[in-house]
Amino acid sequence: MRAYDWARLVSLAGLWSLQYIFLRLAVPVFGTGPVAAGRAFFAAVLLLAVAAALQQRIAPLAHWRDHLIVALPNNVFPFVCFAWAATVLPAGYLSIINGTVPLWTGMLAAWLLAEPLGVRRVAGFLLGLTGVALTVNLGPVGLDLRTALAALVALAASVSWAYGGVVIKQRGGSLPPIGLAAGSMTFSTVMMAPLWVPAPAPPAWTLEAGAALVALGALCSGLAYLAFFTLVRDIGPARTLSTGLMVPGLGVLWGWLFLGETVTAPMIAGVLLVLLALALVMRR
Repeated sequence: MRAYDWARLVSLAGLWSLQYIFLRLAVPVFGTGPVAAGRAFFAAVLLLAVAAALQQRIAPLAHWRDHLIVALPNNVFPFVCFAWAATVLPAGYLSIINGTVPLWTGMLAAWLLAEPLGVRRVAGFLLGLTGVALTVNLGPVGLDLRTALAALVALAASVSWAYGGVVIKQRGGSLPPIGLAAGSMTFSTVMMAPLWVPAPAPPAWTLEAGAALVALGALCSGLAYLAFFTLVRDIGPARTLSTGLMVPGLGVLWGWLFLGETVTAPMIAGVLLVLLALALVMRR
């Protein structure tokens, strides 16, 4: 890959690893629905501005199916799922689960793109799930029904993101990448608008939570999608989502530095197992 591609991959990993810090700061104040909707709104504002500046076509009416099909697995479903999971799980846990996205991408590629599965990929898949289970079961947060459910919801969001990468590749031929990103995020904002209803009154808002919500949308989704959609076009979804290799370690580090989250030996072991699993699945 070119140096430009590597720079975008590293930037993407950094932005996506920070999203769980912002989620943990914003969700307790605004709630799950408003955070998911606000994330889409602030991302759409940035993406629409960039698309307009670059004169990239969005064509919301002519290509509404493309925008809708991209919006659902990339934005609507994972934004809601991760926002709810952040009410239960620490940022470090969420980042480790996010690290399975390229793992799921490899498995989906075998199914949707008819790539050979093989013993190595199956072993990697099972090893990655073991890493997540180890973290959830032996991490600093006690394992109960709510914790297990939050982990499953976050895993479902990770699968959705993996599938979304494939969808972007399939639908990206008819629209420029930033136009597709802006249009799909705008569709997501409209679809999730009703989730603003349970938002607390403005007097209950805090500057820290408000700043976290804006950063979550504008940086971790808006700015990140500028890199993500163009990378999927340039190097494909599987290689783009391999950026997940860097997310678990960074996410655990940010949780420890900024939120004072406990880092345990099983969490480190979980990170290493996920990374080993990814190496098995992504190896050609």
